[in-house]
Order: sequence, then structure tokens, then C-alpha cells
Amino acid sequence: MTGLLTLRHLAFTGPEAMGAGLAFDDGLNIVYGASNTGKSYAVEALNFMFGGSKPPEAIEEAAPYDRAWLGLRLPDGSEVTLSRSLAGHAFTVFPGLVTAPGDDGFALGHEHDPKSDANLSMYLLRLLGLGRKELVKNANGQKDTLSFRDLAPYLFTPEEIIIAKRSPILASGQHIFAPFERNVFKLLLTGIDDSAVTPSVPPKMLAAAKAGKIELVDEWLAGIDRELGEAPPSREELVEQAVRLEESLEGVRNDLAHAQDRLDGLVTERRRARDARDETRARAADLELTLAQFATLDEVYVSDIERLQAVEEGGALLLAMTGHECPVCGAPPDAQVHKAHVEEIGRSHGAAAAEIRKIRRDRADLAGVIRSLRAEATGLRGREASLVEELSDLDASLDEARPAERDFRRRYERFGVEQDRVNRLLDLYQRRDRLMVERSRLDVPVPRRKPGEKAATGLDGPTAHAFAQVVQRVLEAWGFPGKPAVSFDLERQDIRLDGKERSANGKGVRALLHAAMKVALLVYCHERGRVHPGFVVFDTPLLTYREPLRSRHGALSADEQALKDSGVAGRFYAHLAGLSEIGQFLIVENSDPPADALAMANVQLFTGEPDDGRYGLFPRRTAGTETDGAPQA
Repeated sequence: MTGLLTLRHLAFTGPEAMGAGLAFDDGLNIVYGASNTGKSYAVEALNFMFGGSKPPEAIEEAAPYDRAWLGLRLPDGSEVTLSRSLAGHAFTVFPGLVTAPGDDGFALGHEHDPKSDANLSMYLLRLLGLGRKELVKNANGQKDTLSFRDLAPYLFTPEEIIIAKRSPILASGQHIFAPFERNVFKLLLTGIDDSAVTPSVPPKMLAAAKAGKIELVDEWLAGIDRELGEAPPSREELVEQAVRLEESLEGVRNDLAHAQDRLDGLVTERRRARDARDETRARAADLELTLAQFATLDEVYVSDIERLQAVEEGGALLLAMTGHECPVCGAPPDAQVHKAHVEEIGRSHGAAAAEIRKIRRDRADLAGVIRSLRAEATGLRGREASLVEELSDLDASLDEARPAERDFRRRYERFGVEQDRVNRLLDLYQRRDRLMVERSRLDVPVPRRKPGEKAATGLDGPTAHAFAQVVQRVLEAWGFPGKPAVSFDLERQDIRLDGKERSANGKGVRALLHAAMKVALLVYCHERGRVHPGFVVFDTPLLTYREPLRSRHGALSADEQALKDSGVAGRFYAHLAGLSEIGQFLIVENSDPPADALAMANVQLFTGEPDDGRYGLFPRRTAGTETDGAPQA
């Protein structure tokens, strides 16, 4: 079978336990035998391995096992194994059919999350082409996404459910979930979800929401009234005051701008004058230092001239005595023998005279420079005094300008504060107006929903009738006694048999009709190209074949006895075996199937006897040994 999910094996492992489980074939699989051998445990375990939150009910034989393994053939023909702790939680997916962990597995969460594919529900739904389907969950059109667990009631039917009086479609039995369950059934039969439905707000909720909004608006209005005060000025007075304030502000703004410009100009002029004063003062100080140095140089010139003049006078005196008697010894000129010294004195006398002339020229030049520098220094000191006076005038002007600018600024700030107050009050009036408009819009009676007006849920009549006809065909194929006329009760979401409610029959008849509806669903989906996972698991669908004295369900009712006498069991198994090309079936029964059924199915018999065939799903725990409970075909 391709395009479907197919069960391949269910296995259990534990640290110190022998392998145990079941192997499955395509088509019909039967597990039957003694009570308390793990048959129902297997059904619960399969449901658990497809995302059920409740682990299988603990039994003594399962105590050594801590992990379950579910082998599957996927719609594309590939095979994988789901692994899960028997305590619950997440899954690990391994390629191939395995009963031991490998290195190539990947994890899937156990909780449905439509926003992620990393959970078992979305993994399976995506394989089936049902990912992210939206279904209406109440009369207001609110929606939830389809979970694989919403399909589970059509796949796994434990014994207590198959005999229940409630509709197989309304599996939860809770009124609040009924609309969603109706639409799950509709999706399977029609292939159409409710993504096009636009939710609506119920009148009671709408009225409550409006009342809450009105209360909130009233609170806001009360807050605004408190801010306005007990006797606030009228809106007209505030508007007039705002106009006057704007005019006053404009005038003060201009005065402040002029005062600020004047203040800025004076500060700029003061900075310029101060810089010029400092520059002039520094230049004058440099000139005065230079003049002091030149005065020292002039003194050096004077000292040099005086020294040279002494040399010149001495030389002149010596030269004057040449050609005369020696004033010391009285020797006549002819007797004097030092004539060379006279020439040398003459040269020195001339050199001194020349140097004096040169120094006098340098001194004269220096005097000119000194006069020029002294004149410049005098001018600089005069300019400095003028700048100091100018700075004093500017400081006085600044002292005069600052109070005016400060006064204009204070007036501007006071007008600004008053303008903010007026604008705030005007804003409160505007907010109050808007809130009053909103309140008047809200204070309108909520229109009542018309009787019967609600979001469409469940099947339409023609589809329900077509499904009922398939159920009737299934019952005819099973040899149901009489000529059953099946119809579908849209109100109860259940079938009627010859006009009689399904729930009005005995347990055994209810169980068979329940099974017929789920088999018919698979057939219907196949014939019309709808999506179905492709397998169905029943626990005790042939309850009418029970032994009254040994069964907890007691003696057969009249309709159950008639059903048993009709020989439905053989045709039931034969029909399911004939559907092997479109689906897979696992039937768990206490009673022995007919011999013909054993030949057309993969059969597992749990004897409940340690030394007679297979004991049960798990090996029997004894003091010494355990019998084999590994998956068997």
C-alpha cells in the first residue's frame, strides 16, 4: 500500500528484558486469546506511540521494559521507527525498522505545535498532506489547527469506547469540543477545512467588551475633569487668551532678540578691544626692554670714547715732545736713540682718533633708533590707555545691557509657561471631545444574534447521506441481519439503523455499528480521494460473540443474540481482508475468530499458558525463565 501509513512492528525493550512486541502485515491482522495477556495494552501502546499523552496502563509483565518502538512504512514507501520512553515525553525517529538506537536519529516533540515541524503531530500530518489545517471550534467561528491527535479516535478504538453510547464522531463526549470534532469529521469526508471562515465576536462577549470600554472611557473623562478643575475657563476664553499670549510672546520674542543681538555685539567688541589691549601692551613692553638694552649699549659707547680719547691725548703729548730735550734726563734730541717708538705712538694716536670717530657715528645712529623706538613705545602706551578706557566703557555698556536682556527673557519664560497652561487646557478639552464621541459610538445597543445564527459546523446533508450509504454497504458486506437502512442524524452526529438510534442498541450491536462507521470512513475516503491515515485498530468489535458467563458484559440482549446467530463474524473478517489494498486493520478479540479468518490474516494467539504457544504480549515473568515475546509475523 502506498500513500498511507502502515504499521510494521510494535516492540518493547528494557535494560535487562527480552525483546517483546508484535509484527504487522498489510491488510488484516488479528490478535486474540486469553484475557490479561496484554492485548489491550498493545492497543493503548499504539495510541501512545502516535502521540497519546497517557502511557499504557501498567501491567506486571511490562515492568522490565522502559522503551517502545513503532515501525512504520510512510506514504512514500520509506520505512522509519519511532522510539519513545514508556514514561512519555518526546520521540526519536530512526531510519529503517529497528529496535535499538542508532546515530542517525532525530528528535520530535510530543506536543502539537502548528508553527513548527519539529513535533510528531506536524511530522505525520505533513506526510499525509494535512499540515496546518484550520477548523472552527465554536459558534463564533474561532479556529484551532488540526492535530494528529484529532484523528486518533478514528484510528484507535479501545473496548470501553467501542461500546459507548456517544457518537464515534464526538469522541471526547464534552459539549465544548463538539463543534471542532464535527469539523474534523467534515474535513476527512470533504477535504475542506475552515481556513476561509472569519471569526465573529459573540453578542455577550461584545456587550461585555463594550461595557468595559465605556467604563474605561468614563474613567478617562473623570480624570480630564479633575485636571480641568472645578471651575475651568471656557474654551472660548482659552482661545482668546491663547491669541493674546501669542501676540505678547511675539513682541517679547522680538525685544529679546534685539537685546540678545546687542549683548552679543558688545561681547564681541569687548573681546576685540581686550585682544588689542593685550597685544599693544605686549608690544610696548618689548620696545621698553629693547630701549633699556640700547641705553646700556650707549653707555658702552661713551665709555669706549672716553678710553680712546685718553689714548689719543697721551699720544698727542708724546708726539709733541718729539724733537725736544728729554724732560727726564735733559738729553738733546740728537742724543735720543728711540725714534721707532715715536712712529708707533703716532700710529696709535691716529687709530684711536679714527675709532672715536667711528664710535661717535654708531652712537649717533643708535640715538636715532632710540628716539624712534621711544616714540613708538609712547604711542603704544597711549593706545593702551585708550583701549583700557574703551574696555571700561564696554563693560559699563554690558552691565547696562544684561539686566534688560534678563528682563526680556524672564518675561518671555513667564508668557511661555502661561501659554503651555492654556494649550494644555485646550488639549484637555479636545481630548474630552474625542472621548465623548467614542463613548457615544460605544453606547449603542449590541445587535442580538438571530436565532440559529452561528458559524457552520459539521457535515452538510448530502455528504452525511453519502457517508451513511457507505456504512450501509459495509453492514451488508458483513451480513448484518435484515436489510439495514442506514441514515445519518446530523443533530447527534451518529447513524440511525432503520430509524433507530445507534445508542439504543445493545453493547454488542453498538460495538459493531461503531466499527462499521470507522471502516466506512476509510472506504469513503479511498473512493473519493480523501486523506485517511490508512489503518484502523479495534479492541473487541465482535462483542456479541462473548461467552455470557465469562464476560464482564453479561448475557446477550435480544438484538445481540440475533446478530450472533447471523454469522456476522466470518463475513466481518472476510470483508476486512478484502480491503487489504486500501487499508490495514488490527483486530483485538477475546473470542476465537472463525477458521476461515485465520487463513486470511496475520494472526497472533495469546494463550495465557506458559507452556502452550505464546503466552502474551510480554514473556511471562517466572522465578527462573521467561518465554519468548519478540515480534512475530
